[in-house]
Amino acid sequence: MNARAAKLYANNDAETGVNSLSSGQLIVLIYERVFDNLKLGKHALENGQHGVEAFTKAHDLIQQGLLACLDFKAGAEVAQNLGAIYEWSLREIINARVTKSPEKIQEVLDVLTPLYEAWVSLAPKEPVPDLQAVSSSNPARVAAAY
Repeated sequence: MNARAAKLYANNDAETGVNSLSSGQLIVLIYERVFDNLKLGKHALENGQHGVEAFTKAHDLIQQGLLACLDFKAGAEVAQNLGAIYEWSLREIINARVTKSPEKIQEVLDVLTPLYEAWVSLAPKEPVPDLQAVSSSNPARVAAAY
């Protein structure tokens, strides 16, 4: 199998897996990718590097996968509070990059971890079989590819 075919197969497999997830499971997956990228970026900062790609991915995941999916009308105060946390996280990631501060990244991780743990406890453990396919316009689907 050539490299292009292998990549297409892997992308199809990943997309199929994402399509079978519930919205709660998608949010858990997005959080996990945010954490992966923040930890990679933090490690890069600790080693005198910039971690641009990792921080850009984490930023995009928070902005397009978590913040953009909030329903401020239906979610009322909870959505507003989550939105404030996500916006703070975005600012802190930028600030950490500018100041080259792995400590600021750790603060973001520390704030987001309890939210992630809450989603893990709320999300069903098994995929919901009759879920509709995630549309290509859904930011969570795009974010899950990271």
